Amino acid sequence: MTGGTRALAITALSVAALGSPAPVRAAGPCPEVWEGAAGPLPGGVGPADFGTTPEACGSSDMSARVRGTLLVAPSMPDYFGSATGAVLLRMRKPIAASSWLSVAFDALTYRYVNNAGLASSAFSLGPPTVAYHQGLSVSPALAAAVHVRALLPLDTARANSIATGLEIGGSLRAPLAARWVLDGGAALAAPAEIGGGQVHARFTPVALAELWYAPRAPLAVAAGGMVEAQIAPTVAVGTVVPRLAVRAALRSRFWLAGLLEVPVAGSDRTDLVASLFLGYSP
Repeated sequence: MTGGTRALAITALSVAALGSPAPVRAAGPCPEVWEGAAGPLPGGVGPADFGTTPEACGSSDMSARVRGTLLVAPSMPDYFGSATGAVLLRMRKPIAASSWLSVAFDALTYRYVNNAGLASSAFSLGPPTVAYHQGLSVSPALAAAVHVRALLPLDTARANSIATGLEIGGSLRAPLAARWVLDGGAALAAPAEIGGGQVHARFTPVALAELWYAPRAPLAVAAGGMVEAQIAPTVAVGTVVPRLAVRAALRSRFWLAGLLEVPVAGSDRTDLVASLFLGYSP
């Protein structure tokens, strides 16, 4: 091959490589580290991700979440308001080909409460949660997993009682097209408070569904909703929460995400939940 022919061939290959579109998502149902659509993001106001829908795919990663909540009830007879800020830490680690562990911890929480002009504030640490996840072989185009999660009674905000609980559930991830992914799941949580010689437990089913759209591989946005109810000892709607999310895969295996939740119904009167995430996938 002459020098001119070789140069022409190299130029043609370079142009072809530049013109080839980058993949928007992985070939299988589970996301790669360069994908933005790698949800769902844990939300809500529960302790240490308790009662949230986890990912259907196992991975090794760690993340920090800064969460703020706001409740405003200015009219009588309520005249009540509260605001919280928290830093939550989370880590996932595979222990086998299709199973993994996750640990979450409320590293620091600040609470401010104003009840009819009487204000109080406090810092606290804890509690943590530990979960076991097992992937399921359902379909080559569908990722599914089941999990068991325990809420551990380690919380400095509680002086005369403890809070614990157990949760079982499942998650699904279904790529619908080149740029669309459906995430969802359901769980049954059983939180309990123990104090004064009494145990107050309740059963709360939780369900989440959200649709992700990736205009480019490392960037994705999502819209969906979460519903939580109580079925024992009484029946009630806990909360109905529309949610919007954005997630971006950054350089060097880092990722950044944001989640906005606005409860619209239910006995939980929180008005706004906003979270910012920074994660790393080694």
